Amino acid sequence: MGLEVLITSLIVGVAASLLGVFIILKRMALVSDVLSHVALPGMAIALMLNINIFYGAFVALFLAILGIYFLEKKEAINLDAIVGVFFTVSLALGLILFDDKYDLLEGLFGSVEHISVYDMILTSILGTITILTTILFFNRFAQVTFSKEIAQSEGYPVDKTRFIFLLLLAVIIALGIKVVGTLLMGALTILPVSAAKNISKNLKSMTFLSLVFGVVSVLLGLFIAEYLAISPSGSIIIVGGVIFLLTLLKR
Repeated sequence: MGLEVLITSLIVGVAASLLGVFIILKRMALVSDVLSHVALPGMAIALMLNINIFYGAFVALFLAILGIYFLEKKEAINLDAIVGVFFTVSLALGLILFDDKYDLLEGLFGSVEHISVYDMILTSILGTITILTTILFFNRFAQVTFSKEIAQSEGYPVDKTRFIFLLLLAVIIALGIKVVGTLLMGALTILPVSAAKNISKNLKSMTFLSLVFGVVSVLLGLFIAEYLAISPSGSIIIVGGVIFLLTLLKR
């Protein structure tokens, strides 16, 4: 396991666990999971153009969050319906655009062996920005999550805050695709937080434990995958699932 794999995976794990706190609290697990699938056609186009898949994935995700952001504001349209449409259309486009079945499998389940030094540098920069921005906006995200009406009455720019959150989520999903793939990226944002929620008494402890569980899932998952010669992405998520079950029993 190279240093670039370790650093890239850890940064993705930390950022995903941090953003996952608000995904779970806002009950956006479905949105997070579907957004990761939206990246699939963007990745296929990036491979056609022979550029880093991050850029294709991010462009597809950015267009998706724009659609979700504006359509959600129209009260007549249900968010679940919007998400369902994006999911099915994106998955269909991805299947059509991917010529190579091996590339498609890598897109779906990740490929840590193809993480390069460039990927590590890109993830280090954008992942750090995402983490620091989430910490900076933490109180604002929390206020908007718990009570949109109170946040508006206190002068918080609710719509702008929502968009910033979705943008950060798009960045980290695009960065994490090589680590766990589009099918499992949603789980990486959900499992550590869900486990932390089982045994936490407040938001502070939930956030801290989520970060701990995210880091443990990534490190232990990578170690087990290398030792047993199995899929790293599957191993990371299984470790996260075991942690969740243990905390569920503890609760």
